[in-house]
Amino acid sequence: MEKKFRTLRTVSLILKVVAWVIAALTVIGFIALLVGGAALAQFGGRYGGVGSLGPFGAVGVAFYILIIGIIWFLSLLAGAELILVILSIEENTRACKPTE
Repeated sequence: MEKKFRTLRTVSLILKVVAWVIAALTVIGFIALLVGGAALAQFGGRYGGVGSLGPFGAVGVAFYILIIGIIWFLSLLAGAELILVILSIEENTRACKPTE
């Protein structure tokens, strides 16, 4: 049987790829800010930015980035899976259709 709605399958795949890219960038950003945040704290008085919050502020921002990244990752992955579930329901409904 021919697969229908190829565009939706492509959109689902793109959403999955974007979700995993966001997950990777979130982990990299979290680690970089966690490690570099303490180093930035010494320059905070002069230049502003994340370092002006102090070392604990930089750690807080790092965890904020982690939480927001996890939310984005799960949202995009759930959207991609939802598309596939709807397509699967459509395929099963079409397969159960009685032939006349």
